[in-house]
Amino acid sequence: MDKQKLYGRWNFWEEIIGYPMMIYYWVVKRERIQQLLSGRIEKAKQKASKIILTEKMKNEFLIQYEKLDNFFSFHFKDIDTSRNHNFEEKIQYCLDQYKKESTKHFNSSNLMKLQGNFLSGAGATLFLYFALESKTKREIRLSDIMIGNDSSKIFIAFLKDKKFIDENHNLLVDQKSSFIRIHRFLKDNHIINPDFQDTTIIEAMENEYNTNFDKGTFSRAVLVKTTDFEESIYQELSKLFNIKH
Repeated sequence: MDKQKLYGRWNFWEEIIGYPMMIYYWVVKRERIQQLLSGRIEKAKQKASKIILTEKMKNEFLIQYEKLDNFFSFHFKDIDTSRNHNFEEKIQYCLDQYKKESTKHFNSSNLMKLQGNFLSGAGATLFLYFALESKTKREIRLSDIMIGNDSSKIFIAFLKDKKFIDENHNLLVDQKSSFIRIHRFLKDNHIINPDFQDTTIIEAMENEYNTNFDKGTFSRAVLVKTTDFEESIYQELSKLFNIKH
């Protein structure tokens, strides 16, 4: 993570102010970072429980979740991809990263900035995490990432007609790379929302088509020369979605 963004510039006057604040938190109130974080977690849960998500809000929250860029989200989203860690273990991982980072700085202003970034980041990250719940647990689908109410239905019908997938959306073709590039074409032409990261689009594809895809193929798709078959598919999709191709 960008250290300049995390800590900003060091100022002598911040050091003077910082020490009393550190004493207040660590000596007078004796609140450890775990306790402070527990409070943020509980507040995030309560705030999220009051949200009734519409499809529009789900998409907006997913984009916000992906674009989070703070110390906590940097580490939480990294460990959140693991299926071998429960929520408590993921939180502990983030705390461990915080403790490692805090040992690198011996001036009070940086320690206070780190703590503030960690706690405020936890609040923002976990609110979206709890609000989305299943959406952050690998259940995102094409309907969540495509622009337009009926775009995913139209596209799925097209894939069925072309025998790319069966009635249960299971992938029928062997050439996964071409299949991935078709989705890349839709992202480049804003049928799939370009605000979503490639990894999220691949995740939606895996959930939709019940198979695994190479994440690198999607990011490299723009570098691969289009085949005649792919070009014919692009032409048909262009007519279907009014794309200028």
